[in-house]
Amino acid sequence: MRKKAAAVASSALMIAVGLGAASAQAATDGGDFTAKLACPSSGKISSTHSCTSLSGGVVHHLKSIGQNGVTIRTRYEKNGSGSTITAKLGYSYSGSTYWGGSFTQSNNTTRSKEWVRSSWQTHCYTTTGLLSVTGQGQFQTPAASC
Repeated sequence: MRKKAAAVASSALMIAVGLGAASAQAATDGGDFTAKLACPSSGKISSTHSCTSLSGGVVHHLKSIGQNGVTIRTRYEKNGSGSTITAKLGYSYSGSTYWGGSFTQSNNTTRSKEWVRSSWQTHCYTTTGLLSVTGQGQFQTPAASC
C-alpha cells in the first residue's frame, strides 16, 4: 500500500506541476478556470476527463462528484485556425441530450458550460461531451464517468 500511496501522491504532484506550467495559457470563462491541455489520441485524459481533437481546437468533457451532486462540464478551446463559429455545448446521458445556449466564438478563446445533477448525489453515470457547430456538424468526446 505504501507504494500505491506514493504513486498517487506523485501523480497529484505531476498534475499540479502540469497545471502550473499551463497557467500561462489558462482562460477564464464565467469564473471557471480551464487550462489548455493537449488531447491524447485515445481521447482519455482520465476516467473523469475525456477529449476530442478537432482541426479548430479541442472539446473537453469533465466530471466530478461534490456535495451538491455530480458536476458535468463541457468546454471548447478554439485554437488560432478558422473563422469565428456559432456553436453550443452539451452532453449526452442515457439517450437524452442536454444543451447550453448558442454562442459565437473567435480564435484563441475557451467557452464552457456546466451542469449540476443533484439527483446523482451518490452515483455518477457515464456521459459524453458534445459540441454542435452551425454549418459544420456535431462532435463528441469519448465517454467519461467518475
